[in-house]
Amino acid sequence: MHRKRIWAMMGVVYVLIAFLLVLYWMARMTLIRGITGILVFPACGALSAQFFNQAWIIRHGRVGHVEEEDFQEPNTPQPGWQRSAALGVAFALLTVVVLVLGIREVMDWFASGGAAGHA
Repeated sequence: MHRKRIWAMMGVVYVLIAFLLVLYWMARMTLIRGITGILVFPACGALSAQFFNQAWIIRHGRVGHVEEEDFQEPNTPQPGWQRSAALGVAFALLTVVVLVLGIREVMDWFASGGAAGHA
């Protein structure tokens, strides 16, 4: 996958989140509190995908040859991809943790009457 597509998909997610937040604000005339985790998870997910993509590019010997259609991949995996893969796993775990914490914060806000208390 091209690097720009990863960041473009992150942008699409942010536009969707912003659209939903504006719709909620228009309907309730209040903002949702505690959405930091939900707002951070797309960036963490994009970084994770970026590191996995980089690991694949290094492993398959495509560094500098991503766009060449007649490129012949080497028969053996190329060294140096493990660091990018490890960072991809770390950011994937961070993405899940941040999303779960964000959802929990929003659910706690709704459960405490945050939406009703500000309307």
